[in-house]
Amino acid sequence: MPSLTIERYGGRLLYVWFGMRFSTLMRLFWRGRFSFTLNCILDTLALFLWVPWNTPLRWISEWKYGKQADELPLDQPPIFVIGHWRSGTTLLHDLFSEDPNLAFPTTYECFFPHHFLLTEGTLDHVFKVLLPKKRPQDDVPVGFDRPQEEEFAMIMLGEGSPYNTMAWPRRGPAETEYLDFKGLPEKKKQSWARAFMWFYRRLKLKHGKTLVMKTPGNAARLKVLTKLFPEARFVFIARNPLDVFPSTVKLWRALYSTQGLHNPPNLEPWLDGYVLDTFERFTKAYDEDRHLISDDRLVEIRYEDLVKDPIASMRDIYQRLGLPKFDEAEGPMRAILSDRSDHRVSSYQLPKPVAKEIAERLKPFIDRYGYRDAVDAALAAEPASKTAVREREPS
Repeated sequence: MPSLTIERYGGRLLYVWFGMRFSTLMRLFWRGRFSFTLNCILDTLALFLWVPWNTPLRWISEWKYGKQADELPLDQPPIFVIGHWRSGTTLLHDLFSEDPNLAFPTTYECFFPHHFLLTEGTLDHVFKVLLPKKRPQDDVPVGFDRPQEEEFAMIMLGEGSPYNTMAWPRRGPAETEYLDFKGLPEKKKQSWARAFMWFYRRLKLKHGKTLVMKTPGNAARLKVLTKLFPEARFVFIARNPLDVFPSTVKLWRALYSTQGLHNPPNLEPWLDGYVLDTFERFTKAYDEDRHLISDDRLVEIRYEDLVKDPIASMRDIYQRLGLPKFDEAEGPMRAILSDRSDHRVSSYQLPKPVAKEIAERLKPFIDRYGYRDAVDAALAAEPASKTAVREREPS
């Protein structure tokens, strides 16, 4: 008899699927052939209590705000924070978010994109009781008013995304073609671009400032983004791949568990290979297309340098991108860094065969961003004791 216990790595977390319209949710269910497990039925049924309301709320919101958003002049190009998952994009995004002259999509806006113009400030207070205080993959604070990845809005709007793997992790990776759009039919690319601009315009109407957007995978989508926003500025952050790989495995283990419509997710046969394949594909796509951004609109930094002196790093980014009024942002940035002074970065022990494969497959990335010495030192180090294993559970 199957267990009714839900094994959620890192604890309970609100399903992101609450923000979908009913038709989008049904397509998501069909993609997994409705392969729910009994221990997820109650959580899944809860979706039916709210999801049908997203459509009438969207109708009302669009009636009230849609025309104004669609006619809004877009004279303030965005700033995109990009870089592989677990490379420090969240830290960068959080620091930018402290600048009173900039804006960012909030978690509520990304989770409920259809009607946030109408309901933010009211319904977010209802749902916030279901949020944990920290993310399941680390100890970064969570809140509906905190910065969030717009990729979540895209899946709520019914667009394809590798993030849809979260729903049915037992079936393996989903919609990987949306990582870099390679092999994706032009019609679907255009659909994605229209949805992105629809959401972006409503964010602009809400905030009225330069937006700082953050989705790690956007580093592999530069061909599309530079067409949508020719004057956009980008900050790319790199990190030692021997640290990024196990941390990304930990991230997806947590999210596939907390968001899965079947549980346990049974990831062992494919997760490690998927993370490394994605990392290699991601870095190749970025390397091929970063020439599309002019030198004065792209800053590349390393996570190790950012955490060594965050304020100096941010000051340099502002200067190189021509962003004004850093003096107004510095104080709030220092305050958030002080609040997180006790943040601890997890350490990992990679098996030598895994580390060697990472070093071989990501050689161009390792050499370009100055990680050769660190990687060679790790490969030359004495093997860890038999009791040392990769840390894969959220701390």
